[in-house]
Amino acid sequence: MSPEKFVESYLEANDGREQDLDRVATEPAGLDAAGMLAALGDPRYTEPGRQPTALQMMSDFMAPTGSVYYDAIYGAFDGQVAIRNWLIPTMATIDFIEFVPTGEPALFDDGLGGTSLDEWQMVAVIGDDRMPLSRGVSVRRYRDGWITWACDVYDTGPFRVPPPPEAGIEAAPIPDWPRTVWRADPDVAETIAAEVDFSADADRFHPTDSVYHDPIFGEIRGREAIRTWLVDIMGKVGNMVFEPLGPELDDGSTTVQEWQQMAVQPDGRRVFVTRGTSVRRRGDDGLFTYAADYFDTASLMDPDIQAAAIAAGSTIDADDIARYRTIA
Repeated sequence: MSPEKFVESYLEANDGREQDLDRVATEPAGLDAAGMLAALGDPRYTEPGRQPTALQMMSDFMAPTGSVYYDAIYGAFDGQVAIRNWLIPTMATIDFIEFVPTGEPALFDDGLGGTSLDEWQMVAVIGDDRMPLSRGVSVRRYRDGWITWACDVYDTGPFRVPPPPEAGIEAAPIPDWPRTVWRADPDVAETIAAEVDFSADADRFHPTDSVYHDPIFGEIRGREAIRTWLVDIMGKVGNMVFEPLGPELDDGSTTVQEWQQMAVQPDGRRVFVTRGTSVRRRGDDGLFTYAADYFDTASLMDPDIQAAAIAAGSTIDADDIARYRTIA
């Protein structure tokens, strides 16, 4: 069945009905990775009132057991039922937020069923006003007709700042940053910041038509500006290791890598700093025209993590941020 026919059938069976949070889909939808990705992006789900049905379908795509959905605010949920009982009610409370694509989706052949990438920006729609919020990225892994991994990474900082009184919004409290325990991928080499030649890395960017997005520093544009920033800031991070949380995937035009940053202490212990996903996109000449590192700055504000970063030798301060910070 084509994705279009699948969505048509799904809407006919489920649209407008009360969502059953105890529901368990025990049989896969019959779509491959490309089909599920197309179904999730079907424009019919953008029509008013259809978000609950889209969320139900997303939940049905998650494997009954062994699947994980991670969100930067709420943490990780295991299994289809737990995912459904978090995803549908939570998204219903933020129906004023739109997720606007910021890049073309990508589907990678990972040799195991496929991995997809979507980049987006949250936009709060308040009356006639549209307020940009965090940029984010979604990575999904597809196995045997199911989604087994869904990971949404974005900066939760904007959600932790109370809205201005004139907005007329009473923001609900959100949980502290999630203490999810990640397991590094043993088959992928980790990156040690001190061993990377960041000047050489900058050579891979287009001289003028390149942009680097960072949650802390905003946008850095052009090869030489990117080089100056990378060499300066990465030279001050201290003894940091980026542990891979999956393989680096590359389809020739786009790459994606999931990771966690760890601060190596004087006694050799590694302390979690933040969890991120990096995306790179190439132009026709093979040079990078776009890079984005997605991570949550909330954990960086934790006093224990700040102390661990200092113990690891980090010297980055507010002046460093002010020197490069632009509007993302």
